[in-house]
Amino acid sequence: MMSKRCKYAIKALIELGKQYNTGNVHTADIAVAANVPKKFLEQILLQLKHAGFVGSSTGFGGGYYLKMAPSEISVADVYRLFDGAIA
Repeated sequence: MMSKRCKYAIKALIELGKQYNTGNVHTADIAVAANVPKKFLEQILLQLKHAGFVGSSTGFGGGYYLKMAPSEISVADVYRLFDGAIA
């Protein structure tokens, strides 16, 4: 079974994938589009950042962006990050 954290991470990555190569996406925009609580999403995005899936920039126009092409990210990779090994 997939955890809620993992499901929300996949939703966030989908939203970032839609905006791939168009600039940074604000956390609030991702939260609304993916229907994810903003505070919970911030924790998830930090974990995705430490794993190398996303990057971030601060200041005016800052936000999150994918560090790799959407086609290079698999659901299995995200699942392993948040829920451990796949049995």
